[in-house]
Amino acid sequence: MYIEAMSLDATIPLNKEEKRMKIYHTETQEDYDALLENLKNEGWTWFFGEAITSYNSQLWERNKQNTVVHIEEEGVSCGSLSYAEDNYPDTPIEKYKAKKTETTDPVEEFATAWNRKMKDYLIKFKDASDNVNNPAHYTSGGIETLDYIKAKVSDYPSYAAGNILKYVSRYEHKNGIEDLKKAQFYLNDLINWMESDCK
Repeated sequence: MYIEAMSLDATIPLNKEEKRMKIYHTETQEDYDALLENLKNEGWTWFFGEAITSYNSQLWERNKQNTVVHIEEEGVSCGSLSYAEDNYPDTPIEKYKAKKTETTDPVEEFATAWNRKMKDYLIKFKDASDNVNNPAHYTSGGIETLDYIKAKVSDYPSYAAGNILKYVSRYEHKNGIEDLKKAQFYLNDLINWMESDCK
């Protein structure tokens, strides 16, 4: 049996006098850490008697988004969601979500403002992009297309020479000086590539 996320404001309802097991599913490291902190603050320990500490946060890494926390009379333990579903079919598994808090962290506020400002700047920059050396439509995936071609094409000089010929032969009929600048760009790039031991 699986129950969706519990109320974010709820505290863990199981107290030490209660004999019923509770199982919480923690899909994120943040959820897991928040649940352990809650349990620690309520006086719970691991089932073998050891105190819950922030060091225990690394236990989430074993099962990641499939981590569950078992709370029993003897204490707290953790395991995998599939193990809990197979071995405790009559025990409801509740999804535990960390309570989101409003933050006025100055660093976060600065980062948000910075990202907004940079987005505006990048939009303006993209509009005024250089159609010869770094056209915006060739960097949409975060990598310059020419860098990708150099990494994948075994004979880069032939590729560059082909582009040089293409732009030189069409400059009179198509884009004029812009095509000559593109040919010059490929020529300079080919020279740089060859001078750098062809890497």
